[in-house]
Amino acid sequence: SVAKLSDSPGKTMTTNNTPAIHSGIGPATATPELLTTIGWAPETQRSGTSVLIDHHFGTLTSTDGDVIVTTLADALVRYPWVQALVFDLITPEEDEVLRRAFESQREPLGTFTWVKDNAHVELPSQSFTIMTKPQERQFVHDITVIGKNATVDFVSGAAVAPELTHATHVSVSETYIGAGATVRSIDVDRWGANMTVHSYDRTKIDENARVTSVSVAVSGLKQSVNNSPTEVAAGAAITDHTILFAPTGTRRDMTNTVSLTGPGAQAEQVARMVSDGGVIVNRSTLEAAVAEVRGFLECDGLMLQDTGQIESIPALDAKVARAQLSHEASVGMIDDDKMDYLMATGLDEDRARDLIVQGFLNLDDQQVPASVRATVDNLVTAARGAEKM
Repeated sequence: SVAKLSDSPGKTMTTNNTPAIHSGIGPATATPELLTTIGWAPETQRSGTSVLIDHHFGTLTSTDGDVIVTTLADALVRYPWVQALVFDLITPEEDEVLRRAFESQREPLGTFTWVKDNAHVELPSQSFTIMTKPQERQFVHDITVIGKNATVDFVSGAAVAPELTHATHVSVSETYIGAGATVRSIDVDRWGANMTVHSYDRTKIDENARVTSVSVAVSGLKQSVNNSPTEVAAGAAITDHTILFAPTGTRRDMTNTVSLTGPGAQAEQVARMVSDGGVIVNRSTLEAAVAEVRGFLECDGLMLQDTGQIESIPALDAKVARAQLSHEASVGMIDDDKMDYLMATGLDEDRARDLIVQGFLNLDDQQVPASVRATVDNLVTAARGAEKM
């Protein structure tokens, strides 16, 4: 049976409904209190919920008949058509990390989420991955299918036990968005300080669909490698905002490609990156495969120290005439005048820096919910504090 998270913060329930005693490590740390920091809400406030804890599901449920949430292993049996979707947008042979992770498992570990055609889902669907065991290696493969003309919001994220610092996570996400669908999503990651994370996200957006996504990755970790191609069909549009923070000791490598494959396709990609001694490498490409498409790419970086690095590589690839693609890119330091002004009001240097960072990240414009906005502010402060320990 699948254990259910208690709605009471600070507690988790075992399968016999006995409150579990927990410390800073282990599955019992996967409490509602921990999950709330990355956007979780009680199941009654969500159309679907999946919480993967290490190698088992702590919660897997749906409150809406138009939203199917189950394990990928179960979906392959219940819905034979899902077989054609697994590793359709990506191959396990893409690189050595993915190949080794794929070969390490006999049965897929991950979630299958299906929003049916024409569904107008009132409550968001949520999906989270939690790691609680030190030195663990976790490989997750998620499949998401959004039906034609469906409307749905998603909240997702990842977190670790309070005292977990060393582990490896590899994830594959294949998302299929049907024609005319409207999808909004927010994803918040909070990994451990010495973790290695590899993410392979593949998205196919059919004709006239509308997609808005916000990704937040501001906690420190050893290395994060993300590869995220997206294909946008005729008349479809995607707006994708990414918020990155890299304290000392953190390296983030991102490679994003948006291919506009049909007339009328549109894309807006915005990345806001802050290095506080860490390294961020961001390769973003807008690709026009046909005429009559429009795309805009913005990459803004803020350096808080003389150490660290932000390498921003925006690219426009127009393969035909009559494609409108543009980009803006900048990297700078904190304005001394702004620091002096804030400190003159009585703030110490650290608090003044945090306020400047929060303003640069421009969370209000990203349409981030207030609860997640507060989480981002706290994670930035915590990450800056951790590097001084």
